[in-house]
Amino acid sequence: MGVVSLLQMQNNPLRALFPQLLSSHDHVYLDSAATSHKPSSVIERLRTFYATENANVHRSSHVQATKTTEQFESVRQQVQQFIGARSPSEIVWTKGATESINLVANGLTASHFKGKKNIVLSALEHHANLVPWQQLALRYELTLAIMPVDDSGILLLEPSLALINHDTAIVAMSHVSNALGNINPISPIIRKAKEVGALTLIDGAQAVSHLPVDVQALDCDFYVFSAHKMYGPTGLGVLFGKMPVLESLQPYQFGGEMIQQVEYHSATFQAPPYKFEAGTPNIAGVMGLGAALTFINLHRQQIHDTENELYLFLINALRQVSGVRLWGDSNRSVAVQSFTVQGLDIQDLSILLSEQNIAIRTGHHCTMPLMKRLGIAGTLRVSMACYNSIEDIQRFIDALNSAIAKLSYSNYPEIDKQQSSKSEAIDVLTFNSKTTSNENLKVLGQNVKAARGWDGVYRQIMLAGKDLVRLPDFMKTSEHEIVGCESQVWLRCELHDQNVRLQGDSPSKIVRGLLAIVFEVLNEQTPEYILSFDLSRYLHHLGLARHLSPSRGNGLSAVVAEVKKFCRTTQ
Repeated sequence: MGVVSLLQMQNNPLRALFPQLLSSHDHVYLDSAATSHKPSSVIERLRTFYATENANVHRSSHVQATKTTEQFESVRQQVQQFIGARSPSEIVWTKGATESINLVANGLTASHFKGKKNIVLSALEHHANLVPWQQLALRYELTLAIMPVDDSGILLLEPSLALINHDTAIVAMSHVSNALGNINPISPIIRKAKEVGALTLIDGAQAVSHLPVDVQALDCDFYVFSAHKMYGPTGLGVLFGKMPVLESLQPYQFGGEMIQQVEYHSATFQAPPYKFEAGTPNIAGVMGLGAALTFINLHRQQIHDTENELYLFLINALRQVSGVRLWGDSNRSVAVQSFTVQGLDIQDLSILLSEQNIAIRTGHHCTMPLMKRLGIAGTLRVSMACYNSIEDIQRFIDALNSAIAKLSYSNYPEIDKQQSSKSEAIDVLTFNSKTTSNENLKVLGQNVKAARGWDGVYRQIMLAGKDLVRLPDFMKTSEHEIVGCESQVWLRCELHDQNVRLQGDSPSKIVRGLLAIVFEVLNEQTPEYILSFDLSRYLHHLGLARHLSPSRGNGLSAVVAEVKKFCRTTQ
């Protein structure tokens, strides 16, 4: 990458079109696969609609309603042209890609499965493109066949094609993997499905903002995506369906607008797309999507070039970080890269990156079966868009190196024995209606509350983790795993001499420290005491709440809820 190119990237002119980036200079946003930021044109279009154009569509006959309906339907035509559909009638508005998939899965009837025995999915699928088909398979006694991936998460094409045969009813897969960024070889898979008479659904949620899409050239039966991942508003999705298959689907919801005729004991329905659009639609969202499509069309080449340069810079930089393992297909990818760091927990890294104002996604990315296949709990995912810069990537790499260095235990010598002596611990405070004086805190809580700044708090959390009474490996089973935690957590509760004894564990060093801090005030306490414990108040009193993301706080809440559930069974 040349010097001129680097300078162009650092002065990315598209960045100035996104107000949120202009108001948060210290924040590096690398989570666009979760949701993209919105350009000024989209924000202004939403404001204009509500300020000057607000009216319902397809109902009233007054002038404003007529104008709004015309604008609303013109965006349907924009979408048709954007993805190369034959007719605007093939474009159905939904709440998002998830609802689009559910609409299809719930609209299919027994007539679609005559003589068919299986549904073929890829191993890369988001839960939204897996669970609806699981439920459909149960309903019609079909089996699921899973297209395999290799040890890096790249789809194996030939074995995948071999799974598609005359027993196949549906083939559903993502155009681009949300977890890894792979661009999947959907064309040969669609062709094979057509040969055997199977329906095809492509999840394009991660593709449409990065790649040109032509549904006629692909020849898929359904293609779905969400507006909010392509610079548009939240709460709006698109279902493309070929007209014959749309006509064959049963309505997903019932109500106003989708009705043709209604009697007290019967009803008939409109033709697609209105057949599937019950109730008042997200009119403002549709207008905003129109502005987003205009933005993409206007800047498509610049978006493509910017994202390609950013991706090359990112993977080259990550390859120079010791211990990094890249997942997915870096030779065939959009501007998304998943990675892990050998010997370090992804949640620990995520917390330390967040404290340095780096926003990335961490976890299984709603692809739990895929992560199990790869033999990992999850990944750290960097996802970029046209508004990012080389400076963003460099700041992320610097923060990552800093986080890796901090997570070395050698930086944190064992806590002083006198400081950690349990015999010198002060009586714990019951965090309900009593005082919250510092004198009532135990040792770990005192150390956290006395710490100054994130570095000081982090040090005390890491040291606290050494005090955790951990579970042996053979007890780290699903029986003891806590559902609802962002990271893996195992918990064991038992009653000993009328008091509750706790053990816990997590791959995350930081989570182990947080568990130790909470367990310090709960361990060896009576069930009555624990049931009166207010976790939220306790974390705020220690000053920890401001350092915990909602998901992290919810994870601790899930642990305490499980402890309280155990306590109730002892009464």
